[in-house]
Amino acid sequence: MIAEGVSLASIGGHRVLFHEARQELYELDDGMAFVWNRLTEGTAIDRIAEEAAGRGLPEGQVRAWLDHAVSEWTRLGLLRPAALRQRLSIGGVRIEIRYATAALAEFVAPGFSHLEAEDGPDGQDGWAADCQLDLAEEDGATVIRRGAADLATCRRDEIIPALRGALTLEAVGRGRHEVALHAATVAAGGHALLLSGCPGAGKSTLAVALAYSGLGLAGGLAGGLAGDDVALLGADGRVTGLRFAPALKPGSWPLLAGMRPDLLDLPVHVRYDSQGVRFLDGVPAADDGPLPVRWIVSLDRRDGAEPALRPLDPLETLRDLIGGAASADDRLGTKAFHALARVLDGAGCHRLTYSRLDDAVALLAGLCGS
Repeated sequence: MIAEGVSLASIGGHRVLFHEARQELYELDDGMAFVWNRLTEGTAIDRIAEEAAGRGLPEGQVRAWLDHAVSEWTRLGLLRPAALRQRLSIGGVRIEIRYATAALAEFVAPGFSHLEAEDGPDGQDGWAADCQLDLAEEDGATVIRRGAADLATCRRDEIIPALRGALTLEAVGRGRHEVALHAATVAAGGHALLLSGCPGAGKSTLAVALAYSGLGLAGGLAGGLAGDDVALLGADGRVTGLRFAPALKPGSWPLLAGMRPDLLDLPVHVRYDSQGVRFLDGVPAADDGPLPVRWIVSLDRRDGAEPALRPLDPLETLRDLIGGAASADDRLGTKAFHALARVLDGAGCHRLTYSRLDDAVALLAGLCGS
């Protein structure tokens, strides 16, 4: 229950709590110091109440006093409420989310339930996290923290996009890959189709439409959507998509409503850029794990454009990918460059010009079926 970065010290006869994140001091009397020390040892509140009552204090008054102390310390951030936990595996990185309240978990956790990890061989209870994120409620807002660092402070409609962003940063920063590409990934016939393009090019919309088209079943192998935004490229030239529920902006809602009529009933969430998005779960998905890259398609969506799929010089594709690529330290290093070069040497590179979604799906289905 003790919050990270909070410690007790005795200074000139004073017992003082130090809150590292807030750089604040709190002086405790003897009774409060006794309670704090017992909490530090992991003693339950009920047991502390029994011990205090054994010293001759009225039991009812002791419990009320303890409840008030715990409530106040929690409000000040000195104690962390017993958390509801959700364990996720994202791009091979194990992340534990700890929710301060049941209501917060009930609102947020379902959006990430498809990423929940199974128990493994590590850790005392079969699972060990690479990192933990805490969601707390303070002053009418939700705060996302890693340790003592506040990552985001959100309104209710901003929580899920902000948490997705924090999880993406953890997966990119801690993953075992050479470079993270801003590309949607669709599995087809046991291979990966990467869709790259500038923001607004329609990567997520087209990836969802392709998953529903049956493209993912090409060659009789299981497939589908593997990631709508980020693909992690390993040294072996294979990619792992971050399998979040695709984030769909308003322009895509009428285009995809025929495939998923419930899309228009989903709640609208607000991203960091004030853009409203809906998160569509239940899209046909590829199996988790890395895939060899067979096709890389740069998207060029323009109103009124004639649909065309043309071979693209791999060097042009490399320039497109580098423009949206980042390694863990936000620089493209030599290893990342060679990983990209290895992929481009074996993949078919194309540029897709289109206006209508149906035309784009038909052209890519033909490409992947050839």
